Amino acid sequence: MTETPDKTAQRIAKKGRGALVERLRPAFEEAAAAHADVLELDADKLEEMVQRAADRADGLQWRRALAAVATEELGITLGEALAHPAVAQAQTIVGAPSYEESLAAIVEARPPAPEASDAVAGSESGRDADGDAAGEAAGASEDHDGWQGVRVAVLHLDGLSEIDGEEELELWFAEEGLDVVRIGAEAPVAHFAWSELHGVEVRPGRARMLRRRGTPARLILSATGRRARFEAPGAEPEELKRRLAPVLPKLGGDG
Repeated sequence: MTETPDKTAQRIAKKGRGALVERLRPAFEEAAAAHADVLELDADKLEEMVQRAADRADGLQWRRALAAVATEELGITLGEALAHPAVAQAQTIVGAPSYEESLAAIVEARPPAPEASDAVAGSESGRDADGDAAGEAAGASEDHDGWQGVRVAVLHLDGLSEIDGEEELELWFAEEGLDVVRIGAEAPVAHFAWSELHGVEVRPGRARMLRRRGTPARLILSATGRRARFEAPGAEPEELKRRLAPVLPKLGGDG
């Protein structure tokens, strides 16, 4: 008998707190070990700190933990899980902060990339009637020549040796080129000058089970000696092409 979406979400939610704690614990253990010479923490105290951090976890941390559960429960990829309706429903069931609002808050608070001025990101105006964040982490920043830079939240699929497997990132297209940045960080993990970038292609990704908004956009970036693939969980192909419209002429590509 096929399980209903509600039961799937409840099953994911039930394991969500444990998955969140398991994601947080290694960072506390590493910090405790690094400062063992000046700070002694027993197992109970360390666990108390981990649990408090879980209590304060934002929507991004919860979504990543719930998505990890879904990859095992549903046999799907992390990219599929991040945008899966059952995962979004599980986030509501556990009473976690909004994934979309947490993501938008990070982009709004982020200072401009070094190449750009006056960043304007995370607009709420792109949200559709279902509450999906159509423009959830895409923003624009005006360079000195008036060109509009673009930021897009993506999931790395493959192609960048600096990234270990699938990871949530932002692509910052600005005056000096492209920065690949981990969400919540400021320093890029990879940088491409415009002279290194040969094109960007936007195509449909894999259709998601039970997905209300259709097929997610997949972005393929071609650079000197490299070809990297990303997925934009919050956007469909035509929508992502519109976001990247200012970028495509500089790359010599049209999607």
